[in-house]
Amino acid sequence: MSRTSSDRRRTPRRAAGGALLAALLAGALTACALAALLVAPATAAASGQASSSATGTSAAGLPAATAPPATIRVARRFPANDPGGVIVRVDTVDFRTYCVRVLSHEWAPPSAFSDAALRAGALAVKDYAWYWATHQTKLPDVAAWGADVDDTTNYQVYMDWDYGARYWDAVDRTWGTVMTRAGQVFQASYYAGQYSPAATDGNHMTQWGSQYWAAQGMDERWILDFYYPGSQFTTSGVTTPVAASGSSAWTGPHQPRGAAKLELIGPVQLSPGPYRKGQTLHAQFTLRNDGAKRGTWAVVTLVARGPGDQERDLGSATHVSIAPGAYRLFTGSVKLDLVGHWHGWLIVGDGEALSLLDGGAPFQFTVGPAAAHPQHAATP
Repeated sequence: MSRTSSDRRRTPRRAAGGALLAALLAGALTACALAALLVAPATAAASGQASSSATGTSAAGLPAATAPPATIRVARRFPANDPGGVIVRVDTVDFRTYCVRVLSHEWAPPSAFSDAALRAGALAVKDYAWYWATHQTKLPDVAAWGADVDDTTNYQVYMDWDYGARYWDAVDRTWGTVMTRAGQVFQASYYAGQYSPAATDGNHMTQWGSQYWAAQGMDERWILDFYYPGSQFTTSGVTTPVAASGSSAWTGPHQPRGAAKLELIGPVQLSPGPYRKGQTLHAQFTLRNDGAKRGTWAVVTLVARGPGDQERDLGSATHVSIAPGAYRLFTGSVKLDLVGHWHGWLIVGDGEALSLLDGGAPFQFTVGPAAAHPQHAATP
């Protein structure tokens, strides 16, 4: 992916890039002005990791013989999928559909994961959701709205669409299996991790690790037992009617169209905090062309606004060209030079106008004071 230098000096290039958001929100920036502002060449990057989510520890749950719940109540936040956003409504979602949609966004993109990894993910997603659908939820605002989970990495990432056949198949094939510990459904937590054979703490699976083991020929039960040692797998007696099978194509607003259509896959990922003044913050995100034709976009840029309405850009890519169905990983960085709370947005220019992609894909972070340097004793 393309990115600019991490130098935070307010050069004319930086000042112009930092003003993008204000100009966009004011509706005053034209495509010609954009082309004049963003002249840095693009460079490619080819690696990254999936989004972190579903954190927690194992705890007692329902007996294995109990059927999964029919529905789950999902608190929807604004901005969309922002863990710190405000809850604006609660959706009651068919439990199996919820599992498919979560799997679609946690084990994504589809081209990166084999069937065994998706089936391992399907069982983890189901157990994690099952636990919270049948226990008092962990966040006060979610509880106040009478929901079981929200749609963000506070629990599991949920959106109103899915990737189609392979994800439905992974859920279908594991629907009659329940993963338990000591006969209890538990929080099968997970996070992105690395593509490696490394183990975790026994309570978490890594998404990229599940793919590593699947690539070594391991099946889903082996993978799950590796990450959740002591797990048992029992048959719940619950079957899935053939008529309920999912579609063979993508569904919802992300369904391929005739023209090029740029979509964000998952949230913008930031390097782990806490953040302090003087450190460098790294960011990455993945875009996909969901249309039926190749698309070229004039610019893709991440902009952050902080204390005193100061703005910084975390990286800009120009002349972004993506083939139909293809993915592109973008990375960027910024040196943290101001203490306080920051909000960020993803801005895309299509050659005619700028827009906030996917609602701007908002993200936020807080920068603390620079770490104090330890004092050294005087040399005798």
